[in-house]
Amino acid sequence: MPLELRELHRSLMIVKPSIAFNDFAGTAKDVTARNVKGRNILSSRAQHSKIVTPAQAVSRNRLSRISRTFRQLSDSQINQWEILAGHMKGISTLGQAAEMTAHNAFVRINSNLQMVGEPMLADAPDYICDVPEVLYDDLWISPEMIIFTGLQQPSESHVLVFKMSPALSPGVSSGWGQTVIITPGLAPDWGDADLTALYTSVMGVAPEAGKKYFCEFYWLDKKTGFTGESMAISAVCKESSTAYSQEYVPRVRLTDENIEYNEGVSDLDMEFSPGSAICSIKARLNGHSNVASSNFTTKRFPEKIVTGTGYMLARCTEENDYLPQSYEIQIYEDKWDKELRVSFMHRGCSYEKPADAIGNAVFF
Repeated sequence: MPLELRELHRSLMIVKPSIAFNDFAGTAKDVTARNVKGRNILSSRAQHSKIVTPAQAVSRNRLSRISRTFRQLSDSQINQWEILAGHMKGISTLGQAAEMTAHNAFVRINSNLQMVGEPMLADAPDYICDVPEVLYDDLWISPEMIIFTGLQQPSESHVLVFKMSPALSPGVSSGWGQTVIITPGLAPDWGDADLTALYTSVMGVAPEAGKKYFCEFYWLDKKTGFTGESMAISAVCKESSTAYSQEYVPRVRLTDENIEYNEGVSDLDMEFSPGSAICSIKARLNGHSNVASSNFTTKRFPEKIVTGTGYMLARCTEENDYLPQSYEIQIYEDKWDKELRVSFMHRGCSYEKPADAIGNAVFF
């Protein structure tokens, strides 16, 4: 008889005298007995790994610290958490409301806050309304990128919590138990949430084409610790973004790396909002020669960039007492070199250089 069967046999012999009672339930060594609808069922007890990962260790220490803090609360503070717990009742798998204690509410709220780097709350936050569900336009999963578009962020205090599974076979029907947190709290950038680098950092590999991935995500309010309803989707990783019905087109962004010929522009960061003529601009305008303007051309002509004229305010640096200035900005194609040219031309107030342009401009 194999060693494993001999061990199971010995374990069964240990509990055998007790099985005569129909309602017997319990564990002896490696065997667990339970009674289901009048039938006694024996199963081998699962052995859990004693290895603790660094992430698990951090999480356990955090929960232990939060629990110790709860024991230091005053009676009035505990009453506040009891009232909040009444609003936070969850739904069990049987469809009935699951009870929640003041301790449960305190740990859940403060675990969420600690996860996104916020301090713990001793007083229970006011329960005003539910956190909205995650609304978005599309989600791309390909080997070169994982990205949400069109995210409707409820407020600046709401951040996205995103969980994702490792690569699984396309035939797997449920991989929700294997999802891990890719980001505990990400603020969308003009409606986009790029998760590519975050996934690679956590998993160690990029998504694999043809594999199935399970994703869970919800909003977390950094001010209160409340979370919204978790949304769950599964998708097969496509070969590339071009394999989707609508190809993902990244926002137009110009930085110092895009400059080919420079006439007095540094610390450049220009970014166009998708589908509009609004441009967010950050640049230091140093001027060039004896002309009250700063210009540059790009290494290539970006697709879907807005050309035209816009206006924005700027200010001098501290050496010139932050004097205000106004600039006309022209974005156009150079007819001779077929390059994109951007000019910041001084139009109002005293011209002093360098000047910092920080703000938004609408192009016409």
